[in-house]
Amino acid sequence: MPRCIVLIRSHELLQEGWRKRSFGPAGPLLDDRVKVAGVRFDEAYHPVEVWRRIGGGDDPPSASGFNYAAVGPAVTYAVRADADDADAIERLRRDRRSEVVGVFADPVVSPFPSAYCGEAAVGATDDVARALGVPALSRAGLTGEGVHVAVVDTGIDGSRIPVTGGWAPTLGYVPGSTAPTHGTMVAYDVRIAAPDAQILDYALLRSRAGTWAAFLSDAIAAFADLVERVNGSPGRWVVNNSWGLFDRASDAPVGSPENYSANPDHPFNQITAALVAAGADVFFAAGNCGADCPDGRCGAGDTGPGASIHGANSHPDVVSVAAVTVTDRRLGYSSQGPGALYSRKPDLAGFSHFKGSGVYPADGGTSAASPVAAGVAAALRQGFASDRLAPAQLKGLLQRTARDIGGNGWDYDLGYGVIDAAAALQALGVKPLKKRAPA
Repeated sequence: MPRCIVLIRSHELLQEGWRKRSFGPAGPLLDDRVKVAGVRFDEAYHPVEVWRRIGGGDDPPSASGFNYAAVGPAVTYAVRADADDADAIERLRRDRRSEVVGVFADPVVSPFPSAYCGEAAVGATDDVARALGVPALSRAGLTGEGVHVAVVDTGIDGSRIPVTGGWAPTLGYVPGSTAPTHGTMVAYDVRIAAPDAQILDYALLRSRAGTWAAFLSDAIAAFADLVERVNGSPGRWVVNNSWGLFDRASDAPVGSPENYSANPDHPFNQITAALVAAGADVFFAAGNCGADCPDGRCGAGDTGPGASIHGANSHPDVVSVAAVTVTDRRLGYSSQGPGALYSRKPDLAGFSHFKGSGVYPADGGTSAASPVAAGVAAALRQGFASDRLAPAQLKGLLQRTARDIGGNGWDYDLGYGVIDAAAALQALGVKPLKKRAPA
């Protein structure tokens, strides 16, 4: 594990580094009190504030999994480092126990686009809108107005999709300045149900040599920025993540304290919980490693039931989204539960593999299904801020009102079924707006 995430107990110099988004203030502290032989801190990565749950003092979380009964929040800071070998990591843990909370894997994550085994698109945007129940949202006046939707992705083409701000792992990025690729498709799909939502371009997965990839440490920084924003302006936030871990070879083994894919204590899984606790509805694509037609990037042993929904994509607090066509056919690449962090995954399904944004011949993968579902949440959030309908309540509503395909109840392929905006509105008791009489 040459590259790793080091979680450190709070210190004013780490706080200053986070505030200034600069490694500089923390450098002397890390050299003096944390560094050991064989470990080098990445000065391009500033300390990142990570809220997590603890049992007492700064001990590691005492909760079982994500059961946070009787435990309180505490702030720690993540930094990125390179280690020569496992011995160096063990020295860091053993010799710096007074400062270091834990050392964790920093695997590569990628977006989840996919072609359905070469098949042509099934339906188009209008078909998706009708099947979702968007006309019912429109009649109720719910278009996502005033709702912030963070598209955590490859970046957005602002000439096609208006953006109102954003973030990137490198300084100088102008939100909306990316060529039309995966992130633009995802933003388009959000707007099917929420055309008036305020889109934020969180360009996590920047292109590297023609490919999209990011380190999980970058995602921690993105989510920390979002936690700060949501806490500063609470009420109406939706966060879409159409990306994840294809191949667990870049992760530490399951059972290791460094592991990400099945470890609730990993800082990204902890900060995901913090983002939901702040009041955001967090959506994750389930993944494209389903047994019938897995993406070629899926690792050996990372396809099919129980082996294809990893890490935060299987987090109990998020909405994990599988994929179907507008004809209610399950798409064979759609990852299948049980999930690694929480067994009852996915939560529900969204529509995918349709002719939509024009970026690709089809808006495909669970990459499209997740924002289609997130758009419904954004439309509902216009009328129901998080102080009226907490994220867990909205998630439960979408699960209860999903359209069960096959009539067998919840299952590991499609969760509770296909998201249904009209049914959700009915359950909320929302009625169409009355038309004004002509003057």
